[in-house]
Amino acid sequence: MTEKSKGAVTPTDARARLAIILTTVAFSIGTALFVAGKSWSDGRTAACLTLTNLTLLGGFALLRRDREMARLLLFGLAFGLTELIADALCVLGTGTLDYSPAQSKMIWLSPWWMPLSWLVVAVQITFLGRGLALRFGRMRGAALAALIGAVNIPFYEEQAYHAHWWRYVNCRMLGATHTPLYIICAEFIIGFSLGWIAADSRIYSNTKNAILLGCLAGASTIVGGLVGYGLVERIPEWLQRLR
Repeated sequence: MTEKSKGAVTPTDARARLAIILTTVAFSIGTALFVAGKSWSDGRTAACLTLTNLTLLGGFALLRRDREMARLLLFGLAFGLTELIADALCVLGTGTLDYSPAQSKMIWLSPWWMPLSWLVVAVQITFLGRGLALRFGRMRGAALAALIGAVNIPFYEEQAYHAHWWRYVNCRMLGATHTPLYIICAEFIIGFSLGWIAADSRIYSNTKNAILLGCLAGASTIVGGLVGYGLVERIPEWLQRLR
C-alpha cells in the first residue's frame, strides 16, 4: 500500500489544495468587483458565483479522490445549513437584514444559494485556518483567522450591497459604508471559531465528525450575531437610558 493510499498528504496534495482554495478566493473577489454597481445584478450573480466555486471545489475532490476535501465540503454544508438560523435572527429578530434586493427563491428566510455560499466561505476559512494553526499554533492561528474575517468583511458587505445581493438596515454602520458594526464583531467570532475548529483533525477523519463539527462551527454564526448585536446596538441603548 502506498503512502498516499494510507491517507498521508503529500506536498503535491497540499499545494494543489491551496491552489484551488486560493482560486475560489480570487474568483470571489473578482466577481464581486465586476458585478458591483451593475443594474442587472441580483441574486442570480451570487448564485452563479457560488455554484462556480462549489463546482471547482467539488470537482477537485472528485477528480483527485480527495476524501479530506470531500469531508471538508460536508463540514461546510452543515455550517451553511446551521447559519440559516442566524439569518432568521437577523431578518426577524433584529430586523436588520434584508434579502429583497436579491429577488431569489427562499429557503426559510434566506436565498436558496446562501447556505451554499457559506459552505464555500467555511471551506476557505477552515482550510486557511488549519494552515495558520500549523504554523503559529492553535490560539494564534484562530486569532489570525478571526482578524482576517473581521478586516475583510467590509469589502464583501460593500460589494454585496452594490451587487443587490442583500442589505442591512436599522443598525449602526462603519462610517459611510454599508457594513454593520455588529456584523464585524460577528465575523470576528465566526473567524475565530472556524480557525479553532480547523485544527481539529476529526473534521477530516469521517463523515459523521465532519457534519457534527460543521453544525458546531455554524452555531458560531448565531452566537456571533447575538453578541455583536448586543455589544453594538443594545448596550449603547441601555447606557443612553441610564443617563
